[in-house]
Amino acid sequence: MKAVTVKLDESGLDGLLRRVKTAQQSGFDRFDLCIQNPQLPLGRIVNSLREGKVSLVALRLLEPRNDALVLRRPGYAKVGAKDPAIAARSAEMVAETALALAELRPQFLILDGGYVNVNRLHDKQLQLDELLDCEDNEAARKDATDRIIRLDKALVEEQLVNLCRGLHSIAKRVSPLKICLLPPDSPFGLLQPDAMKLVFADLKGLGFWHSTSNAALLHKLGGPRPQLWMEDFATRLQGVYLADMLGGHGEQPPGLGEIDFQKLAPELASNTVRVLVVDDDKGTKLRFGKDYLSKVGIF
Repeated sequence: MKAVTVKLDESGLDGLLRRVKTAQQSGFDRFDLCIQNPQLPLGRIVNSLREGKVSLVALRLLEPRNDALVLRRPGYAKVGAKDPAIAARSAEMVAETALALAELRPQFLILDGGYVNVNRLHDKQLQLDELLDCEDNEAARKDATDRIIRLDKALVEEQLVNLCRGLHSIAKRVSPLKICLLPPDSPFGLLQPDAMKLVFADLKGLGFWHSTSNAALLHKLGGPRPQLWMEDFATRLQGVYLADMLGGHGEQPPGLGEIDFQKLAPELASNTVRVLVVDDDKGTKLRFGKDYLSKVGIF
């Protein structure tokens, strides 16, 4: 099954509907709805998408990077927050949004684990972004990354407990919607492979949703090779976000960056949902990405 992401962001409902129309004109009839910053009552979104005959495959709840890095307030990426009250309220927000959009009948709810609660997280993440943009030497980039990253194992375990508690709560409320987890795009992301395994061991019904650009960015900062995610979580793989990486920038149109999608094609089972991720109102990048993925055998 192939689909395309459409985002609800600061452009509001009008921007979302433009993206839907552009995708439909490019031949897509299934959608992954990414709620990034809802500014309208969700009921209006449901009505508008139903009128547009939008078939929803997945619902992704995502916080913009700057919001996700603010750890003192709840949000979609704070289910694993250190503060139990923020974690609990974040889980409620996720469940409330999913239930409000249930009429659109998505099959999957896609979440990420957010960030480890370290001091000066925003500043440290900016340092990592600068390394991705400015440092071409792999060894030098790794050394600099190692100096920036200092994670407290006990803190990570504490946050994982809160995350699992929140995911249990969400799963009960949104059933039969299947929850899937994404790999992080940063070494500060909570769900590194070992942490992901612990969460999967605690919640048997969770799925894995791969992200090519997240995995590539993480690997560029010294993280695991992208193929490891597919190998370790193959039995839980439900879908994949197909986006390229260029320098330090993810979610670029496939075929315009550094990721070799030809190597990915044989690793995808026939029932894996394949979602093109491209932010494009006009359709030029969308059509390029679609044609490229068809050429390499993914679409």
